[in-house]
Amino acid sequence: MRREKDTWSYVNIWYLIIPLAYVTFLFLIPIFKMIYMSFFEFQGVGKALGVFTWHNYARFLMDLYYWKVLGLTVGLSFLSAVICAVMGYPVAYHLCRVNAKAKHILTALSILPLWVPITVRLFGLMSLVETGTLLAVELGLVYCGLPYMIMILTGPIGNVNRSVEEASYVCGAGFWTTFFRITFPLTIPGLVSGFMLVFALNTAAFVVPVTLGNGKIITMTTLIQQQATYIYDWGFAAAISVIFLIVSMIISNSGKLYDLWQARKAARSEKLLRTAVRGEGENL
Repeated sequence: MRREKDTWSYVNIWYLIIPLAYVTFLFLIPIFKMIYMSFFEFQGVGKALGVFTWHNYARFLMDLYYWKVLGLTVGLSFLSAVICAVMGYPVAYHLCRVNAKAKHILTALSILPLWVPITVRLFGLMSLVETGTLLAVELGLVYCGLPYMIMILTGPIGNVNRSVEEASYVCGAGFWTTFFRITFPLTIPGLVSGFMLVFALNTAAFVVPVTLGNGKIITMTTLIQQQATYIYDWGFAAAISVIFLIVSMIISNSGKLYDLWQARKAARSEKLLRTAVRGEGENL
């Protein structure tokens, strides 16, 4: 028994070491190297970095053009996440209310676009919309983010106890009253999670603006690619990446504000309930 326990301890350690090594070498080290490079002048590929400088960050922060590109990227991603939430919620709701056989078929159809490479999907979309426009890029972002939104929403909607909705109907409430008073509030945390996921995916989208933007719609990802690949200013490209990473992390983690608000609301309700119970006890 002891030998078996030691063996499992050894295996469990490797279960932890391998993912940590993967994250360290393929994620953390490149990010730290990118941050380091952003503070130096880039002298050329294969050459040593130049002197320490804040010019790369000042160049971005002092130029209105780069702020417009950042605003356009955030705006397109935010709008696409809103559209995915509006379109995906009814689909996910319907998936959770049909019988098991129909649910399997409709779920497969919902994630069917993910089985096709994104380049193939976007080239098919190019035949339907005019490329080089904001509308084309926005449609591409919605097209890519909608399946993820549907899959995330099916869990929270499916976890809503049907007996709670039936109790609302018994008390005389209609469908819309039950939906907006019971079903929708219970699924808001899942909706926020889906929104943040789609927003994070679309802010980092590269193939969509390149394919459907046709070089006319510049986002942060395409701007970084231009600076690193065509202009060969890796220091400035690294600075843009760091700024974009910070902004994306701040916005993507803003969903935690809703969690804090919910926690405070629950604590306040619990406090009021305890006060009411204590008052009733004193009256008795």
